[in-house]
Amino acid sequence: MSTPQIKIRLMEDEDFNSVLKIDKKVLGISRREYYEQRFEMLFKSGEYIPTSLVAEDDNGNVVGFIMGKLYIGEFGITSEGVSLDTVGVDPDCQKQSIGEQLMSEFVDHLRELEVKKINTLMDKNDDQMMRYFNANKFEPSKNIINLERKI
Repeated sequence: MSTPQIKIRLMEDEDFNSVLKIDKKVLGISRREYYEQRFEMLFKSGEYIPTSLVAEDDNGNVVGFIMGKLYIGEFGITSEGVSLDTVGVDPDCQKQSIGEQLMSEFVDHLRELEVKKINTLMDKNDDQMMRYFNANKFEPSKNIINLERKI
């Protein structure tokens, strides 16, 4: 089987069903409400600069995505950091460097927007995601600690 040609482009509102389908394949559950809120916020609120990307195969099928938020603040001034909250690659297309291509294009796009850093949160026990972020040059923040309180 040959490796498909991958095209990375900005995510559009019309990518909703493809993103939802990939996420369900990865997690085994539907998070429709989560993605409805995310797409509403990113594509209809007018408060965020487009930063989210999708990967398409040579047939035009969305096979992966990366979602981040770059807030347009008061008076049109953006923050210096993007919040990266969701990455997904269709399980049938994993191990083909699609996740790395998405991250590389994501970083290049953010550089063009003069973004200085990417922040994300993850479960420290998720070895697969830890390997992904380590391979993409992420490291633990020296400034932010996630605190929690069980109730």
